[in-house]
Amino acid sequence: DYFLTLDEPMNNITTTLGQTAELHCKVSGNPPPTVRWLKNDAPVVQEPRRISFRATSYGSRLRIRNLDTTDTGYFQCVATNGRKTVSTTGVLFVKFGPPPTASPGSS
Repeated sequence: DYFLTLDEPMNNITTTLGQTAELHCKVSGNPPPTVRWLKNDAPVVQEPRRISFRATSYGSRLRIRNLDTTDTGYFQCVATNGRKTVSTTGVLFVKFGPPPTASPGSS
């Protein structure tokens, strides 16, 4: 039986500069789908030690470390298995964090 199912819509994430964000693409299918990641309709480019995505048991995971405000955008995962295509989109919003507070006794 051929099938392709989006098991869960992608989560929206709001986080702050320097944090790590993980977006999960939860899909299942037969044959197992291949997953592509897009940011604002352009392919996500992996960056060593910063942006990576990999296949997981539930579909695919995109991880972005050391977030910058330029990472804000619409992230879409597109899963296809040759017969059918499904996609889901989540918003990643990176905001400036609170200014670091001086630690006690530093003055």
